[in-house]
Amino acid sequence: MKNNKRSGLDRRWAEPLIFLALFVFVLFFFPAVENLLKPLISRKTLYTQRDPLWLLALEHVVLASATSLFSALIAFASAVLLSKDRFASLRALFMSASSIIETFPTVAVMALLIPLTGYGFVPVAIALFFYGLLPVFRNTVEGLLSISPELVDSALGLGMDERQILKKLRLPLAMPLVLQGLRISLLINISAATIGAAVGAGGLGIPIVSGLRSFDPILILQGSLPVACLALFVDSSLRRLEWRLGRRLGSVQNL
Repeated sequence: MKNNKRSGLDRRWAEPLIFLALFVFVLFFFPAVENLLKPLISRKTLYTQRDPLWLLALEHVVLASATSLFSALIAFASAVLLSKDRFASLRALFMSASSIIETFPTVAVMALLIPLTGYGFVPVAIALFFYGLLPVFRNTVEGLLSISPELVDSALGLGMDERQILKKLRLPLAMPLVLQGLRISLLINISAATIGAAVGAGGLGIPIVSGLRSFDPILILQGSLPVACLALFVDSSLRRLEWRLGRRLGSVQNL
């Protein structure tokens, strides 16, 4: 029985591990990929890559993950506070403001910030921070407010106060949705961080931007393939965590 459970777990994690292996392979063995594509794609070597690809990937991961996690903490704390009934109007205002920010193109937000912050890491980090707020905030609020009134009444009948209900009931049951919001936030920022290369933020957007300027498809693939593998790894990994957490909570609710 244990072997069956272990083999099932291994199969579920095979996909994220494959994407992680592809990500590492592309970073350190991209010349092999280039040799495979030579019969299909011709290259114009107008630009040469100065920094190693693994270093650009590290910059990209730090930029996307740091901004997403920081915005997730702010959004999560705000959602927990504003999920209370007395803050309904303020909650709607926060949701509307976050939605308006998301309608602006990433490049436009960065361009507006450059006169205030200059080129480099700062304007991109600020833009990605704002883009990462809405998914976590919206999902956390939805998760906290989706708890059935019957469960809340049962908790009140057991003598729990509002803080205990939040800690022992609402937050645990909302965690799959919170994790889903974090996954969406990370995916948005992993892709949006590539645009940061245009304003000097570094990362895997550098070969993409250089390839677009020189009409070099190989150089574009040098940046886009690692970004795609990284996004697929994050997406598949967090989806499996969501599934596992949701299944565990479902089994607890059925007891």
